[in-house]
Amino acid sequence: MKILNITKLLVTSATVALMVGCAQPGPEATKGALIGGAGAAGITALVGGSKRSVVTAAAVGAVAGGLYGDSKDKENQ
Repeated sequence: MKILNITKLLVTSATVALMVGCAQPGPEATKGALIGGAGAAGITALVGGSKRSVVTAAAVGAVAGGLYGDSKDKENQ
């Protein structure tokens, strides 16, 4: 790996850690993010997507599933 790639990885990891350090997602949000990410990545891989498109689909699916699950958690409060 190039030094530049390692630096990007460290900066990204630190940013994500700071963003989610205090967050406590509910059980439905967690489940939704896992199902959404895995489902989107699986479908994209099955239809022959590239590695980059599989990762992108997993990220989008996880966010969408997490948002849906979070809305379900708020309904149950």
